Amino acid sequence: MNRTTLLNFLKISTFFIFSGRAYQHLFWDAPYRSVFWDQQLLEPIINFVFNTSWQSYVTNLNTDHAIQFLTKSIGGLYTVCAIISLTITETSKKWQLTILKLGAVSIVVLAMLITKNKFYHLIMFFEHAIQFGVPIALVYYLKTRNIHQLIFKLKIFIALAFTCHGMYAIGVFYPLPGNFVTMTLNILPITETSAKNLLFIAGIIDFIIAIGLFIPKVAKTMLLYACFWGFITAFARIISGLSYDVSLSIVHQYMYLVLYRIPHGLIPLLVYLYLANRNNQKSKAIKNLVSI
Repeated sequence: MNRTTLLNFLKISTFFIFSGRAYQHLFWDAPYRSVFWDQQLLEPIINFVFNTSWQSYVTNLNTDHAIQFLTKSIGGLYTVCAIISLTITETSKKWQLTILKLGAVSIVVLAMLITKNKFYHLIMFFEHAIQFGVPIALVYYLKTRNIHQLIFKLKIFIALAFTCHGMYAIGVFYPLPGNFVTMTLNILPITETSAKNLLFIAGIIDFIIAIGLFIPKVAKTMLLYACFWGFITAFARIISGLSYDVSLSIVHQYMYLVLYRIPHGLIPLLVYLYLANRNNQKSKAIKNLVSI
């Protein structure tokens, strides 16, 4: 894999993440109310800084309008970042890289807010490692051009995402998410018990994948499975939704969930292609030495 192909993979993956989150923010909602309606956190500020009661604050329509405006504005930022992620190069203007950095930081903050909404489960934050890690990786690579460090970082992001997904799927350390079971039941003709057993097995495999990524002899096999599983779990959102009704409204409702998860398959594929190409180059080099 040459540098251009690698960079294009990163750019396309970053595009999907930002476009999916832009879609979410512009047409649906995001968890900013978990902060702005957190009474324990904000009531002292509202009371003493703004001299307003908490009841007046939360019932004021202007408060909700402000949150909606913030959500749409961040959606606008993500839209710009999605465009920049496809067009940016090493020679692009500094302001483009600055906006991309701002978008990357915003994705990290979003992951933190989602974690807050999930009772501060730390694994929820790291389950989003690929989503907030890929924009950071793109910025890093544009600045350093260090392929080896990039690949190692991408492996870390993949391992974190799969480990955390596995911890939810086995339902031991954390409760098994209801939407995992619902999606499985909507897609496969099995019972609820079978669905839970299947998810438990998938969770164990997730742990194996996370470890195997760093074992050279099996890394490529692990990455192929990670690529397959990443795409399957991404498109499962919309396939599960279509089980309720085949319509454009359902596609519209679930599409953003698919878009920002597509890199869960693309990034393992990128790392796989890099390792496969490197191994081919080593084999050719050895053959050349033998022939000499």
